[in-house]
Amino acid sequence: MKKIIALLFILCFIALGTSCKKETEVSSLPAEDAQQEVISDFYVKMTDSISRPVAVMIDNDSEEARPQTGLEDAFAVYEVKVEGIASRMMALFLDADTRKVGPVRSSRHYFLDYALEHDAIYAHCGYSPQAANDIVRLDVDNLNEFNSNNGATFFRDRSKYAPHNLYASVPELLSYASGRGYESETEKDRVFEYKKNDEDIDGNAVTEISLPYHHSYVVSYKYNAEEKVYERFVNDAPHISESSGKVLTAKNILAYQVACYSIDSVGRQNLENIGSGTGYYLTNGKVLPITWSKTTRSGKTEYKTDSGEKLILNPGNVFVHIVPASEEITIK
Repeated sequence: MKKIIALLFILCFIALGTSCKKETEVSSLPAEDAQQEVISDFYVKMTDSISRPVAVMIDNDSEEARPQTGLEDAFAVYEVKVEGIASRMMALFLDADTRKVGPVRSSRHYFLDYALEHDAIYAHCGYSPQAANDIVRLDVDNLNEFNSNNGATFFRDRSKYAPHNLYASVPELLSYASGRGYESETEKDRVFEYKKNDEDIDGNAVTEISLPYHHSYVVSYKYNAEEKVYERFVNDAPHISESSGKVLTAKNILAYQVACYSIDSVGRQNLENIGSGTGYYLTNGKVLPITWSKTTRSGKTEYKTDSGEKLILNPGNVFVHIVPASEEITIK
């Protein structure tokens, strides 16, 4: 009996020692190794998805085009000058369920360059003569409202006046694209790279940027430090989304100047975007000088810091502003 008790005592002692050793080993691990890394949902979506984006041409010709709908769901929005005092936007959606986006307007040929570099399916309503030619010549996978009889894909809001009342559904655009035999997946690298989580950058503090496309049309952003986003304004008035009722915001802003000039009697523009130049990257209340370069129309634009390092964005949406070289970008 004494031998059994002694044996049990020895076994308990060994078990206790092993438990203490394991506890010591765990407690000695660095805190960052003891916890699983948290990665933003935006980063996971943008890096894991192999879906092709959908690029939609967005009306911004005048006050009648605003407020737009659905832009807050886009992971990227490009804004470039068109004829007159107007700009136009191209909004890119990835795996989005946005049922109403617009107003949808016609294509301009230089927007094709950015649709192509994203390998996006390109949705529009008509085109300029230059864009009509380039869509065929460059073999752009496009969805033109003029060729669609599907009222769910493109539809009119009869409470508004044409041409500022055409909208599209992103899921229906994808269905329409499938019916046309367009590939739904891409092997192309994403144009933008993202950090796994939100980080501050080592730039100068900036609370506002002004981006004039014409002296009568100026886009500006003001930093909201509480939300860590930039709020968008048009001619000093908040730019409100019709779908959310809230001011449009940007987590990231890329802004640079490119020469443009009229190419016909209507005043349609050409954009000298094949080349390189300098610009700005804004996020989290800071600004960094950047460089950009684009060697071909379908090749992706490379963004780098002024020290030559690849620019990596914070997780979140980006507004890309390509401002006429004749206008001056102001930051403060």
